[in-house]
Amino acid sequence: MLSKRLEQVASMVTKGNIIADIGTDHGYVPIYLVEKGICPKAYAMDINQGPIESAIKNIENYGLSEKIQAIKSNGLEKLEPEKADTIIIAGMGGELIVNILENGLAKLENCSRPVKELVLSPHKRGDLVRKYLEEHKWHITDEKMLIDMNKFYTIIKAEKGQESYPYLETELLYGRILLDRQDATLKKYLDKENAKFQKIKQKMIENQSKDLLEVEKILEYNRVGRESYD
Repeated sequence: MLSKRLEQVASMVTKGNIIADIGTDHGYVPIYLVEKGICPKAYAMDINQGPIESAIKNIENYGLSEKIQAIKSNGLEKLEPEKADTIIIAGMGGELIVNILENGLAKLENCSRPVKELVLSPHKRGDLVRKYLEEHKWHITDEKMLIDMNKFYTIIKAEKGQESYPYLETELLYGRILLDRQDATLKKYLDKENAKFQKIKQKMIENQSKDLLEVEKILEYNRVGRESYD
């Protein structure tokens, strides 16, 4: 039922936690987590009516209507405080994920049973997500990177608590844990990114482009990232 990417997202959830899956689409992640006995209860949430109807149908087909509630909601808006332990947001850009957290997370933290875990999978601009977590005192406890359908995906797990020291720009871009771990998939990504931007740089030089400095900055961060594998 789950793609390779969503399986990895589900694997980051702490057993026993009640989850809210934001942007649930067909409700597959909540269904998987409840059916496998990982989570006792779940909320499948989406801003659009179509995905909610699809999720409801799938939840009913698995006989899990008593344990999974589908809710039409703009981000975290309709999630009541003290209802969920883990928030999952996957398959969106980093900017949108940050926007959802900024607009709805505070009410879920300032209550007697606050959200204690975030599982986030931005398909781009993971640096914005990491920066938000650092600024709002969420400690990144784990990261995974994988290739699914020839695309690179990153999954970030965070718990409330301040980082031990500030993130460097390269760590924001690629993930401190992945770099420290010398993650093999991240190395493939760095090599691919380096080859891509070297070609872009060459074309810019030939065309005397004014944006060359920005590409050189990307290549410098990439170089620092690749050197951590030496």
